[in-house]
Amino acid sequence: MGWEMPLPFLHGPFLYLYILFLSDQQCYSWHYLLHFIPAVLSAVILAFILPEIHSSISALSAFKPLFLGMVTAIMVSGVVYVIFSLILLKKHQQNIVGQFSNTDKITLNWMRYLISGMAIIWIVVIFLQSVQALYVAVALFIFFIGYFGIHQTGVFSSPLPPHEVILPIDLEIASQPEKMRISAEESDYTKYEKTKISEDKASEIQAKLIDLMKEHECYKDPELTLGDLARMMNISPGILSQIINSKEGKNFYDFVNTLRIEAFKQLLSHPESKQYTLLSLAFECGFNSKTSFNRNFKKIMGVSPSTYVKSIRTDIKSGNQ
Repeated sequence: MGWEMPLPFLHGPFLYLYILFLSDQQCYSWHYLLHFIPAVLSAVILAFILPEIHSSISALSAFKPLFLGMVTAIMVSGVVYVIFSLILLKKHQQNIVGQFSNTDKITLNWMRYLISGMAIIWIVVIFLQSVQALYVAVALFIFFIGYFGIHQTGVFSSPLPPHEVILPIDLEIASQPEKMRISAEESDYTKYEKTKISEDKASEIQAKLIDLMKEHECYKDPELTLGDLARMMNISPGILSQIINSKEGKNFYDFVNTLRIEAFKQLLSHPESKQYTLLSLAFECGFNSKTSFNRNFKKIMGVSPSTYVKSIRTDIKSGNQ
């Protein structure tokens, strides 16, 4: 044991900060330096005890409990930061459905693989305690990072040019003055008492939003984002997000796709729709893939599109008899 001991304390913080910055949840604060305190502290401790150990072999046994404590702290740090990274990933998923109406082109597999790889390494360290197995796991992990990680870009920092996307931290800051902390037991007044927006104003924005979606059929844009709608309505994306969450009881993704499903059902009610495929009707309503359409239809309606179509056409035939 020697000067290499502080290095494992860096694995967890670097993983956490990488996920934080890749998911655009960072706020560029000096507080991030606090993550490196364990590594610095262990280096300082070693600076005092290693010279004594090198000068006297018998001193090693005296410091053995300290080394065991440091090894335990390293393992705890690894596990804790894997958990923290998973929490960041979950929050990133929530941020995505809060701003995008189509997530088919967005994949989080790289982050999942990265966190899983680090978790496997810590499982090897804690449970197998095999140097050979650890070397193999680390070597494969480094190869994996080099092969898959080089082309990774942030979801929010690389939007499609015509569409407006807000960084999660900016969206959070924008919505803080209007924060709506809602529970099932709260009255309408309590919902907005800590905000600059009244219940009447919130209802007015909701009505304006519904009118905009119906009149201009904004949901037909497959790549519609929260920022796009906020710009059309000339309000803060943070406020709009809170209105959708509280008034509609949905995130932005579910809100837009519910409107698309309703538009699809309206098209089905027209006799001329029989000459088109279900997928072509879905594309007309704003979906841009069969997978997305089927997934959202079943989530909202509880049945597949084909099953739904059969049921309504059976009802029509029964009604005509």
